[in-house]
Amino acid sequence: MIFSLLTATLLASLAVAQKTVSNTILVFARDSASGYSATSGLNGYGIPYQLVIVPQAGISLPTLNSSATAGNYGGIIVLSEVAYSYSTGWASALTAAQWTQLFNYQTSFGVRMVRLDVFPTADFGTWYPDQLKTSSNKNKEPLRQLQELVAATPAWSNSSALVTALDFQLQVSQRKCHKPDMKYRD
Repeated sequence: MIFSLLTATLLASLAVAQKTVSNTILVFARDSASGYSATSGLNGYGIPYQLVIVPQAGISLPTLNSSATAGNYGGIIVLSEVAYSYSTGWASALTAAQWTQLFNYQTSFGVRMVRLDVFPTADFGTWYPDQLKTSSNKNKEPLRQLQELVAATPAWSNSSALVTALDFQLQVSQRKCHKPDMKYRD
């Protein structure tokens, strides 16, 4: 009796915990011409998609899930960050709250987001040298700054391959490590 009750409870909890997603891909673009770069590939493989054109004024997001266990999209593609030039500089037409909603949907339903033609930022672990130059380290070389950043970030500093690659790049940039046939341009 107790065993069958436990089994029924376990099966019921598994049924509730299981989430499903549609195979439709959600595509965000500034216009249909740029959206074509993503949707043409999906069309070629017969993958269903929904193209959402995001004007500079912004939009309301489509309904991402129809219930707590049923997601409406199996993936998300964002082209050019749907960014526009505003008086304050370049920014996405999607609000911070909308990005959070998309990220939460990803986490909840286990779907992937692909961001194409996006400027590198620290939000997703990429930098360009000028981003590393802050008032506290503006005189340091970018690779040294990146090495210090990796060392200070526990999740990254445990990656010996990443640290070794950064050490090698740092040595090469400082010309302490070279091959005899390697030439440097001044």
